[in-house]
Amino acid sequence: MNTKPWGGALALGLALTTAVSPAAIADTGSPGAVVAAIDAVAKPLVSTSPRGGLRDLDAFGAMVAGAKVVGVGEATHSTAEFYTLNHLLFRYLVTEKGFTTFARELSWSTGVRLNDYVLRGKGDPRQILHDEVTGPYALFNNREFLGLITWMRSYNATHQAKVQFMGADLLYPGDVLFDKVLGYVAEHHPDLTPEFTKLYEGLRPTTPNAGEYMGIALSQPLETRKDSARRATEALKLLQRQKPGGEDYQWAVQHARALSQTFTDFAFDQATAEGRRQAQEYRDNALADNVVWWNKTTGHKIQMSGLNAHISYTPIDTMFVPAPMGGVLRERLGDRFVTVGTSFDQGGYNFSLDKGACPAGSTPAERPLTCKGSVAAADSDYNEYVLDQVRYRDFILDTRTAPPAARTWLAEPRPTRLIGGGFWSPDQATKAALGKSFDIVIHLHKVKAAALLP
Repeated sequence: MNTKPWGGALALGLALTTAVSPAAIADTGSPGAVVAAIDAVAKPLVSTSPRGGLRDLDAFGAMVAGAKVVGVGEATHSTAEFYTLNHLLFRYLVTEKGFTTFARELSWSTGVRLNDYVLRGKGDPRQILHDEVTGPYALFNNREFLGLITWMRSYNATHQAKVQFMGADLLYPGDVLFDKVLGYVAEHHPDLTPEFTKLYEGLRPTTPNAGEYMGIALSQPLETRKDSARRATEALKLLQRQKPGGEDYQWAVQHARALSQTFTDFAFDQATAEGRRQAQEYRDNALADNVVWWNKTTGHKIQMSGLNAHISYTPIDTMFVPAPMGGVLRERLGDRFVTVGTSFDQGGYNFSLDKGACPAGSTPAERPLTCKGSVAAADSDYNEYVLDQVRYRDFILDTRTAPPAARTWLAEPRPTRLIGGGFWSPDQATKAALGKSFDIVIHLHKVKAAALLP
């Protein structure tokens, strides 16, 4: 059995749990009882390797039964095991549960390009990642994520039922979206081509590098950004007013909507804290809108991947108020949406710098302005500390069906690690009530930084 030893003062109480009665497990006053309660229902995760055995995930399959969309969070944006875990879970959901779309916290245009590769072998995934998985997405450009994309292409080459890739986010308005909208208009409404061309004038990216473009776009005067949002939204409304057509029309409207979303997000005053919060709220609503649209339009079951803060039902970061994407999806899909949070006790991650050298406690990573950080075992007041006392090294916990002692503990907010793109230190800890944020928690004992691509 894949177990680990208990340590510290808590171990003394835990050593007695082998003979704990059901009544004692219900005792919410004892830390040992909390761990005993989780021990009673936790399911071991044998491996996070994407080549791991799928039969080992049958317990996970039972937990997500009936879901049309499964959100899988990541505690850091650049840890290898969170990418390989997503890959493994997607393989299982495709094989055993009929899922056909993998969605990611990446721009809609990036998803269009990657989906062209996954479905038809068009383009080079490394080049697409190099072009568009930059700026705030740069840490996603890693070997583990590339492995998922190439597996999807290989799967499609040998299966009649195809899997697809979706970018649900809005931070980059790639050329491909303008081409698709204008191409549809030229074919079906040629008399409107001059008007659409004028509305989109100056909005196309001026550089093939998405990160550079985002920096340029957000450095423009606020009034310029608001005018860009107005024009992109006017183009969307103009297309929506045309006589609805078939599938081509639906996709053209969605591509136009994605452009409107990007420029609307840019139009918030992100020089202020309130403007940044408003932009984040809009972004998470757009993420949810896009996932729901894809699910309803294609009928596909979707695995949605992103930072825990996006996937959560409740805000676990002040930027995600009033409701992150997970909360919005739950409101719109009900129990057809299930969310999975991840945690880890110790290990590595990558983070980005704007300038300068790697801070103390970190080392340079594989590309400029990127560093490797690490965190030691969690302190006793953290969620991760108690989770790591469970007998399994890595495990899956359904927070909805846990015994009373565990549910009481899971309902209380306490410090937890949430590492996006920057360097993390304990003073940046957020608070999360895991049972209110996630239906399922997957805890890993030790992790390592993802292998960044150059």
